[in-house]
Amino acid sequence: MKNILFFSSYFYPYVSGLTVYPLRILTHLSKQHKITVLTFPHSHNLLNNQKHNDLLIRRIPYNFVLSKGFISLRSIIIFWNQVKNNDIIIINLPNFEAWLLVLFAKIHKKPILAIYLCEVKLDYSIVDRIIEFFLNQSVKFQLSQSQLITALSEDYVKNNKLINKYRNKIRFTLPPINIQKIDSNFLETIIKIKDQKSIVVGFTGRIAREKGIEYLISAVKHLAEQQKVVIWFAGPHGNKTVGENAYYQHILKLLKTNQIQYQFFSKLTDRQLVAFYKVIDVLVLPSINQTEAFGMVQAEAMLCGTPVIASDLPGVRIPIQLTKMGIITPPKDSDAIAEAITTIINNRSQYTNKKLVLNAKLIFDIKKTYRFYDQLLKTMSLRGMK
Repeated sequence: MKNILFFSSYFYPYVSGLTVYPLRILTHLSKQHKITVLTFPHSHNLLNNQKHNDLLIRRIPYNFVLSKGFISLRSIIIFWNQVKNNDIIIINLPNFEAWLLVLFAKIHKKPILAIYLCEVKLDYSIVDRIIEFFLNQSVKFQLSQSQLITALSEDYVKNNKLINKYRNKIRFTLPPINIQKIDSNFLETIIKIKDQKSIVVGFTGRIAREKGIEYLISAVKHLAEQQKVVIWFAGPHGNKTVGENAYYQHILKLLKTNQIQYQFFSKLTDRQLVAFYKVIDVLVLPSINQTEAFGMVQAEAMLCGTPVIASDLPGVRIPIQLTKMGIITPPKDSDAIAEAITTIINNRSQYTNKKLVLNAKLIFDIKKTYRFYDQLLKTMSLRGMK
């Protein structure tokens, strides 16, 4: 058994791919190791210390927030003490704050594993450019000091200048996709909500700028001229998504201005999410930049038998390329999204059937990902700081 220290700027109960991925991995690793999670309180009602899934979550007090990053003087002493008391350090990237944690880990000669999930792309104001520059410098330092790095796909890495230079120490694995037993009561509820004469287009995830939801709205507006189409949203939005409330208000305005029928389901449990996927006709992930590196929701929908439309972006196109359960469209192309929705609705059996779903389950077998991390930690334990 090893003492493992994990750091992420955001963590449970915050919901995004950046938090769901490590939560599943750490929950598995906690069966064999003692794991401490260091993070910041993204909400004021969170406890300083919390036990969840056998993980000890310690939330570090901060002085102020800059963009989506936390500035904390208290983190200095907490980082130092926690590094001393743990055997292996795991950092969740992207983040700005952990450069000091990594420096302390090097001083104490503790092995570092970096989980690299995506590159952050901010808006293009001068302030955003400055923040993005310093964030990337921190990420580069953390990557350079890590013994091993995990990434979601070779496709993303080879098309990303920030991480591509570290390819010699990168190991690839698909994300942990965990499909729970369906919530039957919630299934009955949303079946009653659904108009059987309507096409239900689903979107799962945070309502955030990089998701390109305005292009989905434009596509649905075009389709709605010929048939009844409704968009169902599942995921945190507004004040529940840090720094994205203005974008959420913009999306609400677009929905109302274009007279799009829609339904927000807010945060769903894993079991409710299965019901959501089962009822929608197609899932659309219209992401527009490299802040989206995979889109775990695609694989979740596929395992529930729901076809997917996703942007032709590095990493994001991988689930459809692997499973053939959907259509890849150019980013920011509403017409292509509309055409893809029509194609899937009219040829559904081509994009979802028992054979395709079974193949998807084999591809996204979560046990493979768990074994990958088990072996990786064994390797790091043997290699130490070499």
